[in-house]
Amino acid sequence: MKEFIFNTRAYFSDTDAGGIVYHASYIDWAEHARTEMLREMVPEKNQTELAEGEDGILILVRSIRIEYQKPGFLDDVITVHTTIEEMRRLSCTAHQVVMRDDDILADLKVGLAFVNASTKKPALIPDFIKKAFED
Repeated sequence: MKEFIFNTRAYFSDTDAGGIVYHASYIDWAEHARTEMLREMVPEKNQTELAEGEDGILILVRSIRIEYQKPGFLDDVITVHTTIEEMRRLSCTAHQVVMRDDDILADLKVGLAFVNASTKKPALIPDFIKKAFED
């Protein structure tokens, strides 16, 4: 599967009083990276269009496992590497590595569920999304 790379920076709002990145900021960065990955890989449909369109699909986090390895600091340039490791009928697993230069700061496994926007019940992953992630 393709790797998607998202760059950001550790801002004051991402840190505690000591300038160390707060643990929840890694979850935010991972979310931003997955959103931008979807925008790039499926440019014809953003998340709002997926939810409100004929597909009526929501992509929800069903699980996250995070291993923090090193601290991030205020003003660090952050890179999030994202790959979809496993694609099932109703869900997929993303592997995300948050880095500063060559240092791994956090390693995440994120379980994503596809849900019908109207019924809120599990839904099949649309073929165009599967194809976009696999190409």
